[in-house]
Amino acid sequence: MEEKPVDRRVRKTKRQLRLALMQLMSEKNVKDISVRELAAIADINRGTFYIHYKDVYDLLSQLEEEMAQGLIKVCRSHHAEESSGSTFPYLNDLYVFIKENADLCRVLLGANGDKAYTDRICQILRDEHLYDFVCYFYPGEEDLMNYFCSFIIAGNLSLALRWINTGMRETPEEMAVLAGEIIMHGVKVLETKQ
Repeated sequence: MEEKPVDRRVRKTKRQLRLALMQLMSEKNVKDISVRELAAIADINRGTFYIHYKDVYDLLSQLEEEMAQGLIKVCRSHHAEESSGSTFPYLNDLYVFIKENADLCRVLLGANGDKAYTDRICQILRDEHLYDFVCYFYPGEEDLMNYFCSFIIAGNLSLALRWINTGMRETPEEMAVLAGEIIMHGVKVLETKQ
């Protein structure tokens, strides 16, 4: 069944609500945000909000799900054997995705974000690409692979948030090269364990 294209006005309203929620969540906890306050910042009426969402948590849940699905799509569009160790098409697309979703990443994965959601995103990164990448280049002991994956994911999350919080002066391509070089230098530890 073919999906209908979303009306331009609906996209605009949802974008305004997304921006308003991210602004408010950077200031306070989601439980302290009212629909009235959200609608006022988004410059829509409350009735329009309720056409699209049940409540603030529904809006947040849909934004989280959209981001997770977008990340899965990026991960699944790449295979470990595409990386040469000096070029990183996966990391490039990942940093493009991060830039396009900087507002969500800053709030949802930052210091005030939900730990369970951050864990879900980390699990997606691990299961949908990184574990296969590490095993492809450096097959070895499962425990060691899992430790290394945890380290890479935490490091890249921290690197991405720092990039966002400092104004994203570097391009996604520059960040992909930086992250790739850090990862490949760290991989040297796995070579000594084989």
